[in-house]
Amino acid sequence: MSIENLLKKRKQTKNYDRQKYPSLEDVKKIIAKTIDLTASKQNLYPYKVHILGPNQQNIKNDFFDIVCTGSGGAGNTNVSSAPYCLIFTTRLIKNPNSSVLSRILKGHRYPVCNPEEYNRNTSAISIEVGMFSKVLTSLCLEKNIDVSYTLCFPHYEDNKEAWKKLSFIEDPVLFSMQLGYTTGKTRPSEEKPSISDVINWI
Repeated sequence: MSIENLLKKRKQTKNYDRQKYPSLEDVKKIIAKTIDLTASKQNLYPYKVHILGPNQQNIKNDFFDIVCTGSGGAGNTNVSSAPYCLIFTTRLIKNPNSSVLSRILKGHRYPVCNPEEYNRNTSAISIEVGMFSKVLTSLCLEKNIDVSYTLCFPHYEDNKEAWKKLSFIEDPVLFSMQLGYTTGKTRPSEEKPSISDVINWI
C-alpha cells in the first residue's frame, strides 16, 4: 500500500476493543522502529514517552480523570479504553551526543541540556513529538492498528495537584496518543480547509 493510501486510513478512534489488542512484543517492535526512523534536531530527542500497557488500566483511568478536568476532556474515552496509552513529556538531556557536547564546550547554548531551561521551549519540543507520532501512526496503520490523539488535558504547571495522580510524571505533558483496535466507533474523517487557506505560495 502506498504511503498516501496508508495515511488516508487514519481516523480518530474513540473506543477501543479491551479484549483483543496488539501484543506487547509487536508494539515494542513498532516503538523501536519509530525511534529508528524519526528525525530529531541534533539527534537529541528532547522528550520522553511514557507507555501504559494493557495491564495498567488503573493508571489509564487516573489519566482519564485528569483529562476530564480539561476543557472538552470528558469525551476522550479513548484514553481509558485503549490498551496502549502514550504520554509525551519534556526531557532533560543529561548525556548529549559528542557533537553537541563539543559545541557546548565552545559556548553554544542548548536549553534542552540545561536543568533550568529545558522546560521553557516546549513549542520546539512539541514539533519533534509531532514527528515521532506521525511516524508511529504510519507504522501502526501498516499493521492495521488504530490510533488516536489527545491534547485535552490541563496544563501541567497550572494543575500540578491533578498530575500527582501519575507519580511518574515529573515534567510538562505535551501530548498523548493511544493505540489498539477500534470497536468501530471513530470520529468522521476531518473536513479539510481550502488548500489556499493553509498554503501560501510566495
